[in-house]
Amino acid sequence: MKKIVLFIILSLGILPSFGQDEKKWSLQAGIGGISMLENKYHEGDYFVSEDQGNAFYVSADYWKSSRFALTGGVTFEQQGLYTDFTDEIGLKKINMLGANVGVKYYFFPEKWIFQPHFGASLYTNILNLGHQKGESKVYLIQAYPGTHGVLSYDVQCPALSLSPRIGFDIHLLSSLSLSIDYDYRIGLWGRSKAQLRFTDGPLIGETVGIDERNVRSCISIGLKMDFPAKPVSETAKNNLLWFLFSWISSKTYD
Repeated sequence: MKKIVLFIILSLGILPSFGQDEKKWSLQAGIGGISMLENKYHEGDYFVSEDQGNAFYVSADYWKSSRFALTGGVTFEQQGLYTDFTDEIGLKKINMLGANVGVKYYFFPEKWIFQPHFGASLYTNILNLGHQKGESKVYLIQAYPGTHGVLSYDVQCPALSLSPRIGFDIHLLSSLSLSIDYDYRIGLWGRSKAQLRFTDGPLIGETVGIDERNVRSCISIGLKMDFPAKPVSETAKNNLLWFLFSWISSKTYD
């Protein structure tokens, strides 16, 4: 994960300047964390909290005006089942991949460094559209470490998801921004059902079930570069290089 973040920073941060025209389009890339928000039931004495996941995206904005943009890109999601029981996103991982389109509207003055926005997106998906059924033996690392169980699942991912969104950009340089976004993604159909049966340990014979309806939130962070890019002052370049050097050094000695 750290290498991905560093790659995004270096890739967008070293792009050259092309002129001083108003921006026409923007390129953005980033990563995010997903929470599954609707778990309809659980069985047994153990409460199962929200499952987690990861998101990776590359997108582009086409500016119709200085405040309104059409946006589109590609998003890859990894959703986990039974996140409580492992140090990863889940005992079972479910992949989704597709394009997305939407709109964004910025409402603060352009000269402000802090730029909030709101909008909406439509997400498509081409993976795991049919029922993906299976059963596997699992080993628990968290909650009841060392316990074994049998996981059975029936997963169907949505082909379409609607998402209102809010977020903000922080200008790091004249054409480079840090972007924070929140999406509330509502899958139009499909669901993830699973049962975990413990085969040993303190809950032997117990069954914990989940029924998730593909309603999920995503908080993401990324970097955005505007084009045509504006010239960057020597002071700004030195500050960016100092920031990258300090960040890399802190991770080296952790």
